[in-house]
Amino acid sequence: IGSLLLSVPHEEVEGVLDVVEEGGLGLEICLYDTSWLMGKGALQEAEKIRRTVENRVETITTHGPLYDLNPGSLDPTIRDYSRECFIRGVEVCAALGGSKIVYHTFHNPLLPTSVLPGWKERTRPVWEELNGTAEEEGVEVCLEKSYEPTAEFFADLFHAFADERTRMCFDPAHVHLYSRDGQSSWVITMGHLISHLHLNDNGGISDDHLALGEGEIPYATILPELCGACLDSTVVL
Repeated sequence: IGSLLLSVPHEEVEGVLDVVEEGGLGLEICLYDTSWLMGKGALQEAEKIRRTVENRVETITTHGPLYDLNPGSLDPTIRDYSRECFIRGVEVCAALGGSKIVYHTFHNPLLPTSVLPGWKERTRPVWEELNGTAEEEGVEVCLEKSYEPTAEFFADLFHAFADERTRMCFDPAHVHLYSRDGQSSWVITMGHLISHLHLNDNGGISDDHLALGEGEIPYATILPELCGACLDSTVVL
């Protein structure tokens, strides 16, 4: 296993530094607040955070914005705003000194299959621009499994949106809640592309983000397989 990281909102970074440094942890900084992310001072504040954590935190990754965004929306205003948020997320990640940024695919499982091809076509240009910006900034994009029902379905979206540098973020809690496939199918299908793990627990009803052992996910059973397949992955707690 690679570095262990603690997930924290950008505004709480300074408050957890002592704990992170004492534990030898890295940080995954969450960029969920788009009013901050898209504001004029975000890049400057990100650079300030970077200077604050220098020499105290070895590894930094980020989680890009996700609330109510839809890069394949039929509404061009929503589609354009989603694209702008995605691109700014990569720029802020680079300003923070981050090596990776996590994005969901934003697939809505309630969409009928008949609209999926059109949604993918509208979404694809957003990912192409995102991937180009990420390459310029030296940031690795990791697509996270969230609501996708099967590994094969996710793989189809991944290869529609990814470039040669894109990797996967795997979250066993999302498999536990939303997948018809078990973890082994995901590891077999996507394991060679997984470079980032989100490890948290839940009670099987909602995405609670509990500490490991506080829910019902059988981590004692699934971790050996997962860690064996993803030896060099960064891991977010």
